[in-house]
Amino acid sequence: MTAFKHPAFAKLSPKIDRAAKELQQIEEYLAAHRSELSRGEWGAVAAVSLGVHNVYNGIEDILLSLSNDIDGLVPQGPTMHQDVLDQMSAEIAGIRPAVLDPELYQSLSELKGFRYLVRHRYGFDLKTDKVQESLDRVKEAFPSFVEAIVYLESTLTEENTHDSDGEGSGGGASGGP
Repeated sequence: MTAFKHPAFAKLSPKIDRAAKELQQIEEYLAAHRSELSRGEWGAVAAVSLGVHNVYNGIEDILLSLSNDIDGLVPQGPTMHQDVLDQMSAEIAGIRPAVLDPELYQSLSELKGFRYLVRHRYGFDLKTDKVQESLDRVKEAFPSFVEAIVYLESTLTEENTHDSDGEGSGGGASGGP
């Protein structure tokens, strides 16, 4: 479990763990059913697609939590799914650095699009190569995403430490208590 010190991040640990567990379950499923996915069998395509969908849902849920707890603004309306990615890819002066770098932003945008397909299409409409591509993408993006969240938390915790030491955020060595 990822342990966080910053209060706004405490509820993220179980969310990260659930998404990681979903990714692990996809791998366990594929250990026994990779050939079915390769052949485009409906059950395997649907199972892996749903797993990727669920991992992305977990990522988006974490981003929405951060937008509420750190930024104080949760995107609403029909474009909220894209808006949360846009919001998290931008630095907010005096609040936080950008959470998503351009590469991670692009990967998550692609996964968001794939999730839309899974939600709004029949399983037989999903193409095996697109499913495999999305699986590869989420396997690469998820660890980068977790690193970005850990980095954000350490940055905010460090800023809080500097602020409480009376040093402000003007730099200097962090010497602890």
